[in-house]
Amino acid sequence: MSASAAPASRLRDGTPTVRQGLLAAADGGVLYVDEINLLADHLIDSLLAVAVSGLNRIERDGVTHQHPARFVLIGSMNPEEGEL
Repeated sequence: MSASAAPASRLRDGTPTVRQGLLAAADGGVLYVDEINLLADHLIDSLLAVAVSGLNRIERDGVTHQHPARFVLIGSMNPEEGEL
């Protein structure tokens, strides 16, 4: 489904559409995050929780969706720019 089709279906018939994102694309592979220490703490916590559980749960605007997200998380950082 194209990016423009998702909002159109929502407007046309009121059906929410969930488009798969980065964590779904990483399922079965490797997710590499450069400068991971520069991410907000809540984002790092979320990434770690999904990496451990293997399941990503999305709750937004009354829509709940979950999908498998089994991946190896690799993060790199420059310790001079802050702690993890």
